[in-house]
Amino acid sequence: MDSPAIVLDPMSQDEFAHFVVWAVREQAAHHIRTGKCTPETALDYAKGEYLLALPDGLQTQGSYLYTVRDAATGRRVGSLFLMLRHRAEAMETFVFNIVVDEQERRRGYGRAMMRASFHWAREHGTASVGLHVFGHNTAARELYTSLGFRETNISMQFDL
Repeated sequence: MDSPAIVLDPMSQDEFAHFVVWAVREQAAHHIRTGKCTPETALDYAKGEYLLALPDGLQTQGSYLYTVRDAATGRRVGSLFLMLRHRAEAMETFVFNIVVDEQERRRGYGRAMMRASFHWAREHGTASVGLHVFGHNTAARELYTSLGFRETNISMQFDL
């Protein structure tokens, strides 16, 4: 399946406010599912992660947040949060958050967004694109593997 054409529009302040609320809730749910946090602590933990990543909101240096739209219709299909990070020998583009809106999933938008992140990374002179994916997110892991990502570390847990 060919990926649909997309446009990365810089997030507006209003879009950012909605994104952060959604992203923190989603991150908290992942932390509960993996056992990293309890339901009582997950939301505060996830808020802390986003405060560290975006201390100055949309103006945080090295952070780029986009509303992703279908190029043909202009319809919103998701969001993409990219960061520039220093690595040992070169700069890296890090995909901090990628989401395809639920009603738009399984239509090629995730693949299109990742390809757009590769293009963006080249334009910004970075040597690689990195990301984190939760182990239980099978669909995302399959997408990243099909695009040529390789695992660089794996966290494991044994519950007692």
